[in-house]
Amino acid sequence: MADADPDIPDAGADADEATLIAQKVDQAADALARLDIDCWLTYCRETAATPDPSLPLLLDFDVVWPTAVLVTREGRSAVVLGRHDAPNARELGVHEVVPYDESIRPPLLELLEETDPDRIALNYDEDDPMADGLSHGLYLRLRETLADTPYADALVGGGDLVAEVRGRKSEAELARIAAAVETTEEYLRGVREAYRPDWTERDVSSHLHARMDDAGFDPSWSRAYCPAVHAGGDAEVGHTKPGDRTVRPGELLHVDFGVTVRGYAADIQRVYYRPRDGEAPPKDLRAAFEDVRAAIRAGFEVLEPGAVGHEVDDAARTAITDRGREEYPHALGHQVGREAHDGATLLGPEWDRYGDAPRREVRAGEVYTLELGVETDYGYVGGEEMVLVGDEGARYLSDPQEEIWTLSA
Repeated sequence: MADADPDIPDAGADADEATLIAQKVDQAADALARLDIDCWLTYCRETAATPDPSLPLLLDFDVVWPTAVLVTREGRSAVVLGRHDAPNARELGVHEVVPYDESIRPPLLELLEETDPDRIALNYDEDDPMADGLSHGLYLRLRETLADTPYADALVGGGDLVAEVRGRKSEAELARIAAAVETTEEYLRGVREAYRPDWTERDVSSHLHARMDDAGFDPSWSRAYCPAVHAGGDAEVGHTKPGDRTVRPGELLHVDFGVTVRGYAADIQRVYYRPRDGEAPPKDLRAAFEDVRAAIRAGFEVLEPGAVGHEVDDAARTAITDRGREEYPHALGHQVGREAHDGATLLGPEWDRYGDAPRREVRAGEVYTLELGVETDYGYVGGEEMVLVGDEGARYLSDPQEEIWTLSA
């Protein structure tokens, strides 16, 4: 870990799920007070089939019947759930547990009457998928449940709240992310020695899958294209499944990869060169790599609390185009946490597809990627690092790739 807080790898490393969830409940209470919202209501059901992204911040198990998790600005937290799910909530030991049999309506209304909120943040948001777990059907059911009560008109979207709670990482969360970064980097470095000249993109993927499987880790996104592997200039770069292309002498191998450790993800890109007769990467290839590194550094230098997402992206985008390169067709960076793409503030341009995410502000405690690349005849020169935003600026969680790696064979 380069330039990172040396306490991060150990701080909270052994924290269990109950401790982590208790920390997030405390964060939620503080955020509710700052946002002048009375309570946060996460409403869900059958989450094994229709998971809510916020639920793992509050419970460490899936639920079956309609379930409501309520956190107030005063720090009270309670869960109303089916009787058969209640033992799991009691074992967690974080919330008041209110079981029911026939209908969630009476205990939920009783809980709301005790709390008497004027504003209830609900688990939906137009732009942030990590805050938008409430299905339309269940929303209609909740409106029906709250009919003829003052709480039906108290519902507001919970995007701003979830952005704070999910984005600001606790010590326990940072420890898990640090472990995921360290493991991902170890596996990516190992590709250099393990690589064989006849390997296809699919062979590279199988090698990384085998290392994950041996250690009991999961990929950070869909296994079908985690890793995403691109061999040479003919590869179509993106969220693509590895194919049968091999890396010819004088071409690049590009890998986009991450592992999940104890529920927290990493997301890193690295590039490798297969030499002709042992020669170094050509000068023009090294120049492309340096241009990518310079643009990433430009974004890194302006990434601090209070920065606006699209302004950070613009710093990197300007740096790469000022060097005569085409601008990249995506955001510079996204948050990483329980998911590789973890929602809320996006370091991206103000394009319609991103909604308001690039107009949100960066907060201390958030973890981001910084990623971009350029197309060359040798292959895709892509870089991606992970950084933690501190009180006064960013610091790297990953060890930045400062030169193109050479394949061993």
